[in-house]
Amino acid sequence: MDLSQEIRSFTPIDIEKFSQDNKVSEKIIDSVKAYNKAIEYLKTGSEDIAIIELKRVVAINPDFYEAVNLLGLCYAYTKQLDKAEALFGKVVQSENNVLKAADYLNYITDGDSGASRKAARQGKIISKKQKTAEPQKEPSRKEAFKDEEVQAEYLLFKKLGNIFKKPQITLAFNIFSVICLVAAIIFFVITIKEPREVKTEDEPIANASVNDNLDKVLAQNKELQEQLDAANLKLKQYQLSSDLSQISSLYNQKKYEEAADKLKAIPVKELNSDQKKKYDALKGDAYQKAASALATQGNTLFSSGKYSEAIEKLEKVFKLGDKWSFGDKALYVLGKSYVEEGDNQKAAEAYQKLIEQYPKSSYVKYAKSRLSSIQ
Repeated sequence: MDLSQEIRSFTPIDIEKFSQDNKVSEKIIDSVKAYNKAIEYLKTGSEDIAIIELKRVVAINPDFYEAVNLLGLCYAYTKQLDKAEALFGKVVQSENNVLKAADYLNYITDGDSGASRKAARQGKIISKKQKTAEPQKEPSRKEAFKDEEVQAEYLLFKKLGNIFKKPQITLAFNIFSVICLVAAIIFFVITIKEPREVKTEDEPIANASVNDNLDKVLAQNKELQEQLDAANLKLKQYQLSSDLSQISSLYNQKKYEEAADKLKAIPVKELNSDQKKKYDALKGDAYQKAASALATQGNTLFSSGKYSEAIEKLEKVFKLGDKWSFGDKALYVLGKSYVEEGDNQKAAEAYQKLIEQYPKSSYVKYAKSRLSSIQ
């Protein structure tokens, strides 16, 4: 069995359609959202984050057997076979999604101890067949009603497992869901701990038990949140390293302007020390070569009578930095381009900047002459 292929066979649930077709609680909706988020992480190869999300799903909705199966597959894929076997065994015993879970269970127990486990399961099957051979009593009305409830629940989760269409969950929504969960728990704690006017002898014991369970839930939620934050940070660092590598590749291909644009979008404060060194090295060379290329393009466009396009290129030269060795000429051509476009104010600003920043340039006398002619 190809575990990777099995994991990829799980697809997200269309929450909007599911909520319209079924009258379900918010708890089930939340579990479906978390399940969809886990599938998105699996698509990016982040099995560790997906396992955290699926554990949250199973904690919220233990009867969501499709999620239990997927969590079991993730455990099996990451070599946590004992945990996987326990989950698949739970699904088999529940008689919901039993065929799929049984296949997974047979796969992960096919090692040295597989024969003994198969023998034990065969014993259970024989015992079950003996029970089914016994005469069946006609179910009472109460038992029939319970059977209908079980059947309805089975159909609901079967339908839940079949409605897989498109992913719509993002990291921002996941963080928002966590904040809402924490807020709900805090509100629940405050409500429980408010003093009540009438107390019975059994109440302190009941409250102590509830508080203990609540403390465990809070601790578990905190641990899961910390794991999720750490995983997201790891993912962010990986993305930043990938972005820097892509910029380096663009630089090597002499696509200096594109490399400079991507460098400007890098969140410098989020870089680690090694990434910062690589960023600084790329920035110094990429910005200088991009500015030089833009200045050349601006001169060519001005000579071709494409003044607005020349302005766009030449303005960008000085967004990458000031006092380039070629900056005096770039400012002079920029001023002339603005004059041709009828914007004397912008032209005057370009000439004035040339005079102040490049006082020894041969273009200064021409800039002063043009400046006096437009003022």
